[in-house]
Amino acid sequence: MRSSEEVIMRCKLILDQPDIVSLVNKSSSPTAAYDMVMGATGNDETAKAARWLGVLRRDYPDCYAEITRNILYHVPKNTARKGENDEKGVRS
Repeated sequence: MRSSEEVIMRCKLILDQPDIVSLVNKSSSPTAAYDMVMGATGNDETAKAARWLGVLRRDYPDCYAEITRNILYHVPKNTARKGENDEKGVRS
């Protein structure tokens, strides 16, 4: 098994791409991550980095969580909640 440091180095290419990291986060395995990212980008290098991020999640879940926490936090989501006004952030 590779060290977490080596795996991180292999997935560094995508760590500044929240949309790609989000795809990896939704995948069920490193191979699925590769397939999803390859389908979305058509870029083999990006897909391989996504696969390595999937390996990190599988083999070093704590390290994965630490590395992706801030990246995934910034992925646009539908965060509107009942009783809140999106425009002013005021509760109804």
